[in-house]
Amino acid sequence: MSASVETFVLTCRSGSVPQVVAALEAHLVGRAGFLGCWTTELGNLNEVVVMFSPTPADLVWPGDEVGVERIDHHGWTLIADTKPAPGTYGGAYEFRIYDVLPGHEADVAALMEAAVPARATISPAYAVMMSSDGPSRLAHFWPYGDLAERAEKRKEAVTSGAWPPKGILPMLGTMRNAILTPVAYSPSI
Repeated sequence: MSASVETFVLTCRSGSVPQVVAALEAHLVGRAGFLGCWTTELGNLNEVVVMFSPTPADLVWPGDEVGVERIDHHGWTLIADTKPAPGTYGGAYEFRIYDVLPGHEADVAALMEAAVPARATISPAYAVMMSSDGPSRLAHFWPYGDLAERAEKRKEAVTSGAWPPKGILPMLGTMRNAILTPVAYSPSI
């Protein structure tokens, strides 16, 4: 059986992200399965992303009282031999989600499985995953020291031919991208 993770994207009212991050700390720190907590630096702003494997059944999320407008939950199956774990990875994470066109899920997963090892020699992924609920999606988290390193590593990956996986683009629909910054108490910095 493949390993799985869950992501929660908390959409916050403008200006409330610091209060939401502070309110989350007591609920997240020290919990089994807590893999990371990040805020959006670039992309859809006013979001907090949390990753668990598995999510504790008794986890309490902050609500409207601190500024959370919505919480979107997604289940994922890890692929490409990625195993997110607490550790020091860098100050900038790229979180990318692609819609997978109907009927192409197995092909997309196979192309990613084949391509990630070569890409990982340039910079390793934190997590590569396919949706296990909801619409068919592919997502990946890539950690970098900073945005300059991200630009350098992505250029190297494309120039070397290691990325993107050959033949994958016609099987993908809409793409969303965000640059995330780990919060101070995140186990994945």
